[in-house]
Parts: sequence; structure tokens; C-alpha cells
Amino acid sequence: MEKRDIVHLLHQQNFRLTREREALLDLLMRTEKMHTAAEWHALAQREHVRVGLTTVYRLLEVLTKVGLATPFLVDGSVYYAFCSGQHHHHFVCLHCHRVEDLYECPVFQHLPEGCEVRHHKVDLFGICPACHAADAP
Repeated sequence: MEKRDIVHLLHQQNFRLTREREALLDLLMRTEKMHTAAEWHALAQREHVRVGLTTVYRLLEVLTKVGLATPFLVDGSVYYAFCSGQHHHHFVCLHCHRVEDLYECPVFQHLPEGCEVRHHKVDLFGICPACHAADAP
């Protein structure tokens, strides 16, 4: 999804995109890892993006609402990753927190009788090849 489309979606949610929020959005869009809101805030500070933690939470909330951020609950903490907006699933590395988009949908052959699937979400959690190789003796 193009940035102008994202800006349009945010405006539809009555979310004013200040210069600081836009810089934070740019950071979210170019990062392939998931982070907690506090980690996003710290990363923004290191990148000289001057936003408060509340602003980080607000942007993550509206991006989640419009389908452009996905929250993941891992070990009792909520992490967020930026998403393209197109239907997909995720592989999340529990070691390095890299999030990879998966565009294949699984086929469920054994649904309870009479059930009709309207939508689905599948996230896979494990160890990526780079982290697996780094842990190998």
C-alpha cells in the first residue's frame, strides 16, 4: 500500500497526521520487526523522531483499526508490526522478532460440522533460519 493511501485512510479515521506522526509512520513502514509500543518509542527517539509514548500508542491503535498494524501477544507483552493492508498471515521469529508476511492461506479440512468460516487469521511463531543457524553448535 502506498503512503498516500495510508494517509487517506488515517484522515478517514479523523486522525491528524502531524509531521512527527508522519515520521513515526515512516519508521513503522520501513521496519521488518515487531516491537512493543515502548520499544517503538525508544526506536523513534534514536532516529530523532520526537514523539511521546502516547502518540505512539495512538498511531498503533489507528493503524490496527484500519488493518495496517498487527498486534501479537508474546510472553505477556503486546508487540506491533506494520502490515501492508492486503490479506495475509505472519511468521514471527520469537528470537529476533522479525515478522515475515505469508500470502498463502491454509486449508482447514476438518471444521466442526455446520460451521461456516467468514474470515480467518493465522500467525505462526517459531525461529527463523538466521536465528536457528546462530544457535547451532
